[in-house]
Amino acid sequence: MRAHRIMERVQEEQRRWYGVKEPRQVLVVTPTYSRAFQALHLTGLLHSLRNVPYPLTWIVVEAGGTTNATASMLARSGLTFVHIPFPDRMPHDWADRHATENRMRLHALRVIRERKMDGVVVFADDSNVHSMELFDEVQKVQWMGAVSVGILAHTGRADQLRLSEEDKQNMPLPVQGPACNSSGHLAGWHTFNSLPFSGKTATVVGEAAPVLPRGLEWAGFVLNSRMLWKEADGKPDWVKDLDAVGENGEEIENPLTLLNDPSSVEPLGNCGKKVLLWWLRVEARADSKFPQGWVIEPPLEVVVPAKRTPWPETTTELPSELLDDKQEQEDRRLSRANKSSRPRGTTKRKGDPQGQEN
Repeated sequence: MRAHRIMERVQEEQRRWYGVKEPRQVLVVTPTYSRAFQALHLTGLLHSLRNVPYPLTWIVVEAGGTTNATASMLARSGLTFVHIPFPDRMPHDWADRHATENRMRLHALRVIRERKMDGVVVFADDSNVHSMELFDEVQKVQWMGAVSVGILAHTGRADQLRLSEEDKQNMPLPVQGPACNSSGHLAGWHTFNSLPFSGKTATVVGEAAPVLPRGLEWAGFVLNSRMLWKEADGKPDWVKDLDAVGENGEEIENPLTLLNDPSSVEPLGNCGKKVLLWWLRVEARADSKFPQGWVIEPPLEVVVPAKRTPWPETTTELPSELLDDKQEQEDRRLSRANKSSRPRGTTKRKGDPQGQEN
């Protein structure tokens, strides 16, 4: 523990001397909904956010309204949080679920604008895995930035693509994120269509008519919350008014919808060469059941106590075979104990009728 405290102190000094002089608040937006794996995912994200060395506010948007289980977890987190209810319930169909999550994120952005929350907005799904370097990197963004996201895809994807065994072994990890030119400026986007076996390259951003990328995750973007405000000093004209986004019912695919010119996005993480977070969407079956609040009721019964294990007292009777074996072992133990306790130097005097000892 002393070594950990020394390392922590050294890192604080390094951050004070060489890090961000005036760090901005990190506004983490997380859409969630009640399901079997909700507590599992939120717990992992919670502990990651507790390690962020910057002021942080966790904005959790919950579909179907706020639940006591999520509110209790947020209250115990020790983080500054905003728990926002979303009226629509999460649908079962994946396409509809994806669209609902996008509307939940947009709802959180409107709350940030209404409250004039100042900081860097980070989109963190409850199933994402983050590198702490990401939160150092987002402090550099001026208006909107993009980072590379490693997609931990389902293993069945290789079978669906009908690849050979050699191609399956060499299939790279899909990565979504910005693609830069030799000058270090944004030139396009790496998407699923840019994998080597697809025969395509990154989607190019043209000067006249930019081609919007397909399937980009919200988690790969960070933005300055002031670009959401009605009035902000230095707000660029290529940023749309938030009220105009989705006003006609069109689907919001990613944060690039907030911009008139997607080529103005700032590539982060060594121009997208570093993967700073991973997208892992593991969910239980829709019909999976688990006790509310992850509490096992009734408690599990202890059948056979293990050795050197402080099990609670139980009235469960052991099988007769185990009782017989246990009795035999106890008898043998007592027999060995009696033999070992007999004095070795004990003899009787010859002719002594009383059998007195020497």
